[in-house]
Amino acid sequence: MFPACRLNLWIAVCVCSLIQNVFPVSDLLAEKPRPGLELFENKIRPVLIEHCYECHSAATTEFKGGLRVDSRDAIRSGGESGAAVVPHKVSESLLLDALKHESFEMPPGKKLPDDVIADFVKWVELGAPDSRDKPPTLEEAASLSWKAIFEKRRKWWSLQPLKNVKPPLPEKNQWSHRPIDRFLFTGMQKAGLQPAPGAKPRTLARRLAFVLTGLPPDPEQVRKYVADAARDSEAAYEKLIEKLLASPHFGERFARHWMDVVRYTDTYGYEWDNPAKGSWEYRDYLIRAFNQDIGYDQLVREQIAGDLLKQPRIDEDSGFHESMIGPMFYHMGEHRHGDSLNFNGIHQEMINNKVDAFSKAFLANTVACARCHDHKLDAISQRDYYALAAVFMTPRWTARVIDAPGKNKAKIAKLKQLRSEIHRALKQRWQEQAAHFTDELSKAMSEKESKRRSSDWRAALGLTSVDGKKTPKLKLGDIAYPAQRLLSLSKQSELATTWQQLLTEWKTASETHQRQNQKRFQVLSSFEKPQLPPGWQSEGAGMHHGYVANGTPLISLEGKNVIQHLLPRGYHTHAISSKLPGAIRPPSERDIPGKIVSLELAGGEWSGFIRVPDNAFQTENVIFLNRTQPRWQTFADRPLANGVQRLTFEIATSDLNPNFPPRTGKARAGSKVLPPADPGFQKRSWFSVTKIISHEALGTPADELKRFESLYQMSTPQNSDEVCQHIGIWFSAAVQRWSEDRASLEDVKLVNWLREKQLLENRIDKNAHLAKLVSEYRRVEQQLPFAHTANSMDERGLSPVNYPLNIRGSVDEPGPMVSRDFLEVFAGQHNVKQSPGSGRRELAEFLISPQHPLTARVYVNRVWQWIFGNGLVRTPNDFGHLGAQPTHPELLDYLAREFIADGWSTKRLIRRMILSRAFRQSGQVTEAAKRLDADNRLWHHYPTRRLEAEAIRDTLLMVSGQLDRRLYGPPIDPPRSKADPAKRLFNGPLDGNGRRSIYLRMSIMDPPKFLVGFNLPDLKLPTGKRDVTNVPNQALILMNDPFVKAQSQEWAAKLLKQQQKSVAPRIKQMFLEAYGREPDQSELNRWTGLVQELGGTMDPRSLLANQSLWNHVAHALFNTKEFIYYR
Repeated sequence: MFPACRLNLWIAVCVCSLIQNVFPVSDLLAEKPRPGLELFENKIRPVLIEHCYECHSAATTEFKGGLRVDSRDAIRSGGESGAAVVPHKVSESLLLDALKHESFEMPPGKKLPDDVIADFVKWVELGAPDSRDKPPTLEEAASLSWKAIFEKRRKWWSLQPLKNVKPPLPEKNQWSHRPIDRFLFTGMQKAGLQPAPGAKPRTLARRLAFVLTGLPPDPEQVRKYVADAARDSEAAYEKLIEKLLASPHFGERFARHWMDVVRYTDTYGYEWDNPAKGSWEYRDYLIRAFNQDIGYDQLVREQIAGDLLKQPRIDEDSGFHESMIGPMFYHMGEHRHGDSLNFNGIHQEMINNKVDAFSKAFLANTVACARCHDHKLDAISQRDYYALAAVFMTPRWTARVIDAPGKNKAKIAKLKQLRSEIHRALKQRWQEQAAHFTDELSKAMSEKESKRRSSDWRAALGLTSVDGKKTPKLKLGDIAYPAQRLLSLSKQSELATTWQQLLTEWKTASETHQRQNQKRFQVLSSFEKPQLPPGWQSEGAGMHHGYVANGTPLISLEGKNVIQHLLPRGYHTHAISSKLPGAIRPPSERDIPGKIVSLELAGGEWSGFIRVPDNAFQTENVIFLNRTQPRWQTFADRPLANGVQRLTFEIATSDLNPNFPPRTGKARAGSKVLPPADPGFQKRSWFSVTKIISHEALGTPADELKRFESLYQMSTPQNSDEVCQHIGIWFSAAVQRWSEDRASLEDVKLVNWLREKQLLENRIDKNAHLAKLVSEYRRVEQQLPFAHTANSMDERGLSPVNYPLNIRGSVDEPGPMVSRDFLEVFAGQHNVKQSPGSGRRELAEFLISPQHPLTARVYVNRVWQWIFGNGLVRTPNDFGHLGAQPTHPELLDYLAREFIADGWSTKRLIRRMILSRAFRQSGQVTEAAKRLDADNRLWHHYPTRRLEAEAIRDTLLMVSGQLDRRLYGPPIDPPRSKADPAKRLFNGPLDGNGRRSIYLRMSIMDPPKFLVGFNLPDLKLPTGKRDVTNVPNQALILMNDPFVKAQSQEWAAKLLKQQQKSVAPRIKQMFLEAYGREPDQSELNRWTGLVQELGGTMDPRSLLANQSLWNHVAHALFNTKEFIYYR
């Protein structure tokens, strides 16, 4: 072991030495975040308007207490008692005392909720930022109309059409003639600045690697590039660019950028942090899309309306319906569990999440700020917010199958073929057996007959006890009821009378039940044809291949039986395999005839019925089916409340239930409870539906007893032999009709009864041919993969909805209904309002039209930020008045137009940027540049950039040799100090199995702590730009975190295998792997000296072989600034 204090002191000295005069201070400073103003606009101003303006603004002629709160200066000046708000000083801000009702009472009477008061405290702590430069006049308050404000605001720069700009031709331009550089050089010339010299090849190699892949360059790659650049720098640079753009890790890098924007999460947060179904499928979708350079216009289409595209994008290589995955975008971020019928405001929160994410991601506008009132700064009305809410509320928020259509086609066809062969073999076998039913039954009734077959018949007909149990007393609807009544008579003379009694009893009940059923129930479908009632929709291969005629066999997938049973006519998602997904989605309850709808359902293995009020799909009103035989399930209308406009329901297998698994303990089927550790995907699940009816009053159809009709059509028996003959003929005729594919539902019941009572042979070991067929069926079925599903959108069969405008944003004060539409500022330019559906497809097409002023601008700005560190607009999520204005508006428009002309290609856009001399500049900053443009808004040098949290972790893995470069797959739990199974927070491997950070589980409740310690964004919110932080805790993480220490050990072990012959070559190799460069002589001397000092009296060979020593050296390198920065 080595003295820790001496080593830490030495590391500190090395760090200071390495960064001296290398990392300009201005480049390390993060742009000041602006959360305070957004907090003010979203949470503070609306409360002031609602609760304070009546007595303390220009709207009144007499200010109570001399206090006005309708401007920044007024609220800070305060009234008769002193300053209402003192920035950063909570204890001196009298407004906070008043809100808490500690001295004064504002508002008078009922105190505001604690969370609202907490918002005010936070606002003051942030400095009480306030955009209200001056108070409104009485005239303004009284007469200024929204129309006047709107007309002024619609002239804002970002709402104007893209300009057709040509690159300027600056004088004395010896720098570069590339378009980007000409724009930038012109700006520098006007400011009296010059661009920085070009960066060295090693610097460029490291920069390109991190910018394009988020990983450090391979040392051999660096060596090759430097050698190539010495011969032809331009050709070598272009070659390196193409190699990195073609890297599969490019997709991972840019997918993670976009995941910030769309608030990517693997869970839904709040107390139980339920899994977000298909989140990682969306992540993998993004990786594939960026790697394949799918046009951004197509990605916009897919994320907004991928379920509606007439020509969806199907990736046959990966086997995915890519377009269907896109709408998972809506279902990221925080979502409350429960629903608004039980907890007011849930669906309103969920729609706010979607409006906010959509408007920031694609428009860089804060539409969610208009939830409570017209936007205070931008051309966005409150009606705009609720019009968009109606667009997004119209579709059903539910799970969809994301496999390519026809996937597994060959396996399913093979299973159908094998089922048919098994069916044929069973027909032959059972026909042979049925021909002997009468004789067998007669023998069974003979007192001399005691064979097992006879015993089976007597037990089946309820004539003898089974397993010592009391002989059952059967009822009218039981199949063996007539036989039990007739064959248990002690006197033959009573047969005729008993037969007539049975006939009368049956006929009376049957006719009565038929009349009642016809009167009370309307049949919506009995599935005489493979179709659901009008407006009802199906989903999944289980439904597509699940329709069967009466008597289709359900093959046993395990055990000694050939089949489980014969299926009645209808839809059975497990008819081929219980791996196949299925869902039935009716229209909203108001669009189904009658007050009540009932379905004849069976199901198991976590299939269930879900009722969803206003798309609150995390409702806990789930009924899990736990029945092997069809039974009526009734769904009555439920009174709407709490602003709920629509109730929908669906029956789904677990993989198509958008809220499966629900929170722990809620998945119950009988005595079975889903274990917390069960991830809830790739599970067998199934349901059957055989009839659908509607009715006005509670109750379900009575059994019409039609299975006995052919029996009672026979003549009255005179003796027991004739009874046996009648019963035998009755049974054998049912088998015969089944074998000829003419079976009725009642025949299926009879044949299933015979099979269940072992009167029809169903054992594999009794028939070698059947055994071979069943074995092959099971083998093929086992190879059938589970379906891929993800939460998406489905508006098939649904009518468009309007959405109530909530007065002051309050869910308790619904106002007028607002129909589907887009922002008023774009009125007349799109067909959203005219759409027969939600309008999402029309909205997407409008956004990607070349005339739209925002979409291309916003995305080009994002990409510029990802490449250069800052955007041309430094507030990438806000192109409104609260955001920054572009430093180079002409360049932004030029790039946006070129981007569109290039087919919305991200890689072409990036190639334009990184081929520029601006990107290839060094980080050298002149004194004039520091004085005239300290924030580098003119791009006179390339900024030194700090690695994001994921890149730091991934670099540690790569340098240590532990990086697993595989792409895709389910998320991996991060390491946790304490697991919480009740919330599915499990402890994962320390190194995440070596996978890149993008594959770690992003749980809102407990995200990966290593990443949080650096700059992982808030998973609840769309993040346009991450904070760049440099706090003591991060140094402590690199010094003490078990993961970092483990990677130091792995790196040391890797180095020892390289078998360098002296210390200096090893130090050089470590620098190449960690920094992408070799050390200069002074650095080499210092690090060699450290090794000698740590080694003490060790001989050279022992020095090189001592893993503990090199572990310390590796750890020291991990703790340098240069390791987590690139220039």
